[in-house]
Amino acid sequence: MTPTQLGLLAVLGLCFLASGFLSGSETAVVAIPRERLDQLRASGRRGARLAALADDAEGTIGTILVANNFVNILAATIATVLATELIGEPLGPVLATFGMTALILVAGEITPKTMASRDPEAYGLFASVPLFWLRRVLTPVSRVFMGVSRGLLRPTRWGARRDRPEVTEDDIRALAAMGLAVGGIGEGTHQIIDALFAASDRPVREVMTPRVDVVSLRLPLEVDAIREVVAETGHSRFPVLAEEGSLDDLVGVLYVKDVLRSGQAVSPANLRSLVRTPQFVPESAALLDALRDFRVRRIGYAIVLDEHGGFDGLITAKDLVGELIGDLRDEFDPGSPSIVAVGDGLWLADGRIPYEAVGDAIGEELPDGPYATLAGLFLSEHGSIPQPGDRALVGGVELVVDHMDRNRIATMRGSRA
Repeated sequence: MTPTQLGLLAVLGLCFLASGFLSGSETAVVAIPRERLDQLRASGRRGARLAALADDAEGTIGTILVANNFVNILAATIATVLATELIGEPLGPVLATFGMTALILVAGEITPKTMASRDPEAYGLFASVPLFWLRRVLTPVSRVFMGVSRGLLRPTRWGARRDRPEVTEDDIRALAAMGLAVGGIGEGTHQIIDALFAASDRPVREVMTPRVDVVSLRLPLEVDAIREVVAETGHSRFPVLAEEGSLDDLVGVLYVKDVLRSGQAVSPANLRSLVRTPQFVPESAALLDALRDFRVRRIGYAIVLDEHGGFDGLITAKDLVGELIGDLRDEFDPGSPSIVAVGDGLWLADGRIPYEAVGDAIGEELPDGPYATLAGLFLSEHGSIPQPGDRALVGGVELVVDHMDRNRIATMRGSRA
């Protein structure tokens, strides 16, 4: 080989190195998570430069593509010249074309991009300084080519930039599923993430205590009556109703702690003065919105109003949080709604249990509808206030009213039809 050919061969090797470096840099800039940029800025000069490059990924990639195409074309030209001189025509150019295609794909594209994708942050920090200066040099050239590209795209549907959320609900759900699969997060954390997104759409009425199940007090208040209902229910707050009227005649809410803290004589008049103004939330409010409202107003208990402004039930912060992270219970809580097997293919369930939970427990898909509980499902089919022993066939399951608590279905029996 002549000195000129050796020099061209050295330049060809440098072109391969530059091509691989630029291809890996392109992948690194795109693959760095957007949420890491602020941390990179605070990590030092290299991190700040990398964050600046990733912030304007479009401009950075434009610069990289200009440089990468230049070195690839230069490498192909040099290889063709060397092959022609060393091998001759027509075989030399043909071998140069196929050989350079394979080498550029393997050494200049696939290998460096695979390296960068495995640890984009480390690769990006390594490449940040040369990329920073390369961009300063090539920005005028890359702007010309990018301007031409935008001009070609302008008449098409891709001409206008569309602002999209960088992270969507589907992205987070997919990441949570991946984290669960590889052991990065536990089953409980995965369930909380799912519950958070589910709660963003679920209304308060699905988790509130309906007013037929609310234990309330009526004026005039008596200490003995309060003591008795506290001992019976374990509750610490009670809606207070007017002396006469319906459940919609709400006066306020009595906190048991206010009674205990009161140093006054416990006459009905003094007890009436302890009744607090009620806090309200509409039944259609989303669970997360209601929880946020509770935090802003610093409350833990609210009356749920229906669309007509009537008393529809009550909701507590404990109910809301329990929907996100699971049921919160202590030694004073009464038993939660449950379903138990009582025989071969027979089961007994609380009427308040969610109908989906019943379907999961017995392996049957129960029909959806404007109800949340097993009792609501039965009433939608039965059509009237039932009596013990009344039956309804729902989605391949026979439901039988077992016990009534006044007008409310307390427990039900069920079996496959």
